[in-house]
Amino acid sequence: MLCADETRVLDLVREWRYLLESDDSSDGPFAPYRIHEPGTPGGLIPWGASHSGDRLFWQVTDGAVDAWPVLTMQVDTWEWNRYEMTATELLYRILTEPGVWSPSAAQAVSEPVAQAMPKPFFEPA
Repeated sequence: MLCADETRVLDLVREWRYLLESDDSSDGPFAPYRIHEPGTPGGLIPWGASHSGDRLFWQVTDGAVDAWPVLTMQVDTWEWNRYEMTATELLYRILTEPGVWSPSAAQAVSEPVAQAMPKPFFEPA
């Protein structure tokens, strides 16, 4: 989830700055939302991206930080999904429950993501 390129690292601060520069509060790429600008209420804070380019955000609300919902944007459809749970709960459910979230360019997930991953193995040298 936190891997954006071949470096396998997503610099969240750099990504957040880039999104702030490209956001247009009227009808920008994140409409009907906007990217959160520190010192202002509301908006979205990026915290992850999928291999296919889908983006994951916290939605800044008046509530406690640990109650902020998670929003995902699928890049192939520009569809938004809202999850009333913490980021860690969403990640857990993506890994363990079928159909919780399927990234862009993928068929509907019929099994938990963790089951679709290759099983770890060891071959002695």
